[in-house]
Amino acid sequence: MNENYKYAAHMISWLEKLGVPEIPFAKSAFSQLKGYWVEHKYINLEQLKDDLWSWVDSNDGYNISDPEVAKMRIILCLAYEDNRELEDVGYFEDLLVNLGISHENAYKRT
Repeated sequence: MNENYKYAAHMISWLEKLGVPEIPFAKSAFSQLKGYWVEHKYINLEQLKDDLWSWVDSNDGYNISDPEVAKMRIILCLAYEDNRELEDVGYFEDLLVNLGISHENAYKRT
């Protein structure tokens, strides 16, 4: 399993623990991305990424202290096929910390 899949599985695991926002688009996007990463189903990642960015831009998406926004940002992280940079800079982990997860637990690999 390559590193992108391992990191995506890690993010999926956290989002399942935290719960996907009760927003139909969030549930749909997460389901599609989980299918992509776990079941290797084809999806148009670029289109989904654009749609997720549109949601973020339209919903105070830079206010990551809002749990729904932070979780939508996590879903957006899953739309990046090459997630090495995300892991290297700890962006996903910082979102977890904003959601109240301790720094120690956020940076621990599942």
